[in-house]
Amino acid sequence: MQDIMAEKQAKDFMTINRMMLAIFGFISILFSCNEDVPRDEIPYATFDDIRISLDLPAYNDLSFDGGYITLSQGVRGIIVYRENASTFHVYERNCSYRPYDACATVNVHSSELYMSDPCCNSSFNFKTGYPTGGPAQFPLRKYRSSLNGRILTIADEPAN
Repeated sequence: MQDIMAEKQAKDFMTINRMMLAIFGFISILFSCNEDVPRDEIPYATFDDIRISLDLPAYNDLSFDGGYITLSQGVRGIIVYRENASTFHVYERNCSYRPYDACATVNVHSSELYMSDPCCNSSFNFKTGYPTGGPAQFPLRKYRSSLNGRILTIADEPAN
């Protein structure tokens, strides 16, 4: 009789252990699947529309594919990149990784093939603004732009 009770207690103990393990496993999976990465938003800066006449010598670098210029508007400045004759990308220079850090400023890399933040070592694609390396997980803020003839207009409205 005692053997039967000991066996029953052992089975009950094993059942409880399995249930506890299953509950613990479910909770672990539930919390580990949370892909929400904390995101510090890049601050906003308003500015009047910028109109660039692509015929002016000051903007000569925008006359060829892969050319770029930097402007002082925005939070930390703006990078204007020409993909082709009809497509321009305009990005905030404030890095998306820890944007409130004093050094979180994106520059065009010396190779002129991508943008980078020397503070956190993040790199960004010219055509998409998305990070290609480093700790940044979010794209740079892209500003809305439009081309009408040879006039490129940049608005302070985010395009992404």
